[in-house]
Amino acid sequence: MPLIRQARRQGGLALLAKQQGLRLTRQRRLIYSILEAAQTHLNAKQILAEAQKFDPGIDQVTIYRNLAVLKRLRVVDELDLLHLKGDQHYYEARQVRAHSHVACLSCGKVFEFYTPAMKTIDQALEKECGFEVSFTRIEIGGYCAECRKKRGVSPASLKGHKVPRSVEPERI
Repeated sequence: MPLIRQARRQGGLALLAKQQGLRLTRQRRLIYSILEAAQTHLNAKQILAEAQKFDPGIDQVTIYRNLAVLKRLRVVDELDLLHLKGDQHYYEARQVRAHSHVACLSCGKVFEFYTPAMKTIDQALEKECGFEVSFTRIEIGGYCAECRKKRGVSPASLKGHKVPRSVEPERI
């Protein structure tokens, strides 16, 4: 069973940390809470700015150190989002449902996309290869409908297209 599901079923992050021989410190809880509440992918500087609203003494080193621990616990994912902004990395609380990160190579808009086909791939891997999938991460680069329209793609071919996520896409 993937660790994130196990953590949620067995009493949460504190138990998972304890099982790994780690303490769930105030800073780790704060950083994880910020990522769980975020509507977009956050970089370390954004996490720091948000954390300092609650703990003015927290610093960048503490953020990076605790992000590393949360990644090791497999409750936080680090994303490069196709390196659209150089070597900038982003973070999100790991979600139970697998999703793709779709990034526009022109404007930098990023959104999350889910299709049941992702679960089908995981099931096929298990059935055909005996491979148990813990998580799936897919990053897709291309051009959004707005940028394609600006480049002169026929409006008829874009009819009915929309961003497949309930929150507005972010720009990185």
